[in-house]
Amino acid sequence: MEDEEWYPHPGPQRAFCTRPEFEVFFGGAKGPGKTDCLIAEALRGVGHKWYKGLILRRTFPRLQEIIDRCWNIYPKVGGEYRSSTHRWMFPSGAIITLGHVQHEDSKRDYHGKEFNFVGFDELTEFTETQYLFILANVRKSKDGLPLRIRATSNPGNKGHLWVKNRFVDTCQPKRKVKYKGPDGEYHEMFLPETYIDPITGTSRCFVPATVYDNPSIMVHDPLYVKRLEGLPQIDRLRFLHGVWDVFEGQVFTELSDHLHGCDKFEIPAEWTKFMSFDWGYSRPWGAFWWALDFDNVLYLYRAYYGMTDGDPNKGTRMTNTQIARKIRRIDEQENIKFRVADPACWSPTKIKGSNQVHGPSFVEDAAREKLYFLKADNDRLRGKQQVHQRFMLDEEIDEETGEVTERRPRFVAFRTDEYGKQGVSRWWNEMQALYEDPKNPEDVDTDQPDEGYDCTRYAFMARPIKPRKQVLVPPGSFQAERKRLIRAKNYARRHGVSLGVAYSRIR
Repeated sequence: MEDEEWYPHPGPQRAFCTRPEFEVFFGGAKGPGKTDCLIAEALRGVGHKWYKGLILRRTFPRLQEIIDRCWNIYPKVGGEYRSSTHRWMFPSGAIITLGHVQHEDSKRDYHGKEFNFVGFDELTEFTETQYLFILANVRKSKDGLPLRIRATSNPGNKGHLWVKNRFVDTCQPKRKVKYKGPDGEYHEMFLPETYIDPITGTSRCFVPATVYDNPSIMVHDPLYVKRLEGLPQIDRLRFLHGVWDVFEGQVFTELSDHLHGCDKFEIPAEWTKFMSFDWGYSRPWGAFWWALDFDNVLYLYRAYYGMTDGDPNKGTRMTNTQIARKIRRIDEQENIKFRVADPACWSPTKIKGSNQVHGPSFVEDAAREKLYFLKADNDRLRGKQQVHQRFMLDEEIDEETGEVTERRPRFVAFRTDEYGKQGVSRWWNEMQALYEDPKNPEDVDTDQPDEGYDCTRYAFMARPIKPRKQVLVPPGSFQAERKRLIRAKNYARRHGVSLGVAYSRIR
């Protein structure tokens, strides 16, 4: 590449470099040449003296790869690198800045600055609030400057869900087209489709690609595909095939909209209803309503997140009394059997740095509004195990044959409720995006939005899954041998093997 001019290969690379939308996301597997395309796309306006471009990585060490790759392309068009400011200066006067946004507040380093192009490399490493804050700085004060946001990423990382929601699910291409590759053969790709944001009126699209769409790697490193094929299953799905439904460190892989989701219905009056609560002031608070049927299946039928619209990490700063009155207004017509809350709600508010009490606890203020709570069991490890158990399917096993005869959920959640993005749909997004604490894989990372998870944990601990009683049959007894014979006969009949082979394969 050092000795040749860079150009996009036919297919997804060329599609990414020619799309006219305001936001274009080039995502999927490893190896389709995403980063090189991003670096080259930033050059599109360098002929204009007032052009300002910006390419970002989340941290400075990761930005080093961008710096190294820019040296392969930018000097060929007259670019000069100023290492002290991490800027590329061009003969026209145009500037491309290389930056990073390591901390959440680092986004403010770009406040008030004007950029005509912003490129995010590995977008899922960024938070949604960082992306939207920096996006607001894409503007122009001179004519002749196109405004563009370009981003690339593999599935995974902390921003996996919001990137998936914004681009992959919303802009998913549906139609395949054929194109002629450098090898003279015809290949298939998904044709990107334009999505118009109903609020901002801006356009965006998603260009999916895999390593098979990059002839450079296929020619110069043909074993790269073999190395991707040798990855563990989840990594192989993400990095080889560009699958966005799974990611490394995902906590609750059992949770499925297909298995656990249902449409809204009227909860029967005979079912037990209760509520769980997690307090918040500068961070969001959460209130969740549950119903338990006669088969011990737990339903989540309503949720309310007390958060600032558009920012899942920012609370409403409501007082205890305001929160209690809000909850009362939501469920005043319902027969709520009991309510559980974070044990911290019993702690009086103290002045920081002293033992002086600044105000009553949440439960005291709530009691004045005739809202009463029980202390939730806040054991994080046992609570997480209860969530896993609730999400697992309940299996009915034939005692005679050992076969699974029925699978049914122990937990069901409404897909939507009356509170939209602050309700159950928000819970689905949060729970499916939860990732493990890298320092303690037995728990979830508490730096992410987890109000819904905490409320879920409190509810599941209030109505835990109890282990079934196991009827132990003594090994070698007539009853044990009879059951084994029946299972072996059924196995032999289903799989077309002899009884002796069947005996060797069953327990």
